[in-house]
Amino acid sequence: MRKLILISIMILIGQNLANAHTCENENVKCPIDGKKVSFCVTMSMTTFGSFKDFQKQGAIGDHYEELINTCPKCHFSGYIEDFKTKFTEEEKIKIKEFLTKFDTIKIDDARQCLIAAEIKELIDKTKKEIAFCYITGSYLLRENDKETEFRKELQIKAKDNLILALQKNEYSDKTVIANINYLIAEMCRRTGNFDDAVKYYDLAISDPNKKDWVESVAKEQKELALKKDENNKI
Repeated sequence: MRKLILISIMILIGQNLANAHTCENENVKCPIDGKKVSFCVTMSMTTFGSFKDFQKQGAIGDHYEELINTCPKCHFSGYIEDFKTKFTEEEKIKIKEFLTKFDTIKIDDARQCLIAAEIKELIDKTKKEIAFCYITGSYLLRENDKETEFRKELQIKAKDNLILALQKNEYSDKTVIANINYLIAEMCRRTGNFDDAVKYYDLAISDPNKKDWVESVAKEQKELALKKDENNKI
């Protein structure tokens, strides 16, 4: 009997390990000053659905915290691919001068996302790339009630860039546009802009190219907007 219990425990432990988030360290050099920066690159994780703003849930560990990192010397921030970018000397000077405004600021995970987004704005990356840096930052503040205003600032910036991304036709897949309108609506609702939230939920619901899940979820979230509910925990 004791042996059977031990075997059962071993099986459960093995299942939990198989479902856990794993990552592998990768060292890169800052493209601005050459300082070594270490990323823990996600190798595997198990998701169990998502929040209503598309943040994945499940055995994901520090997946979102690890997506964007910062050079400890100059504060250059971005995804691991951004650290592998080759900038011209002119671009390096431009970025380095821009980063000086963060010299006296404590840089946490969410602010790394802010810096990454602002660098992308500086070098004219696509609006959708910029938006998702801001959104990632907002994910990291979901449970932080002391940073509500900063979280809303990130969500408003994300919303503005998603709108511009649609205007610039950055989404070639027409079935994705309803998703983006829905996400814009969520950013509006979570920041108390309920009239615009309803407008963008309706755009998502009425989109003939929308995916099957969009209508029911958008209608559900629209009800919150109509009640002026800006719940960010869902």
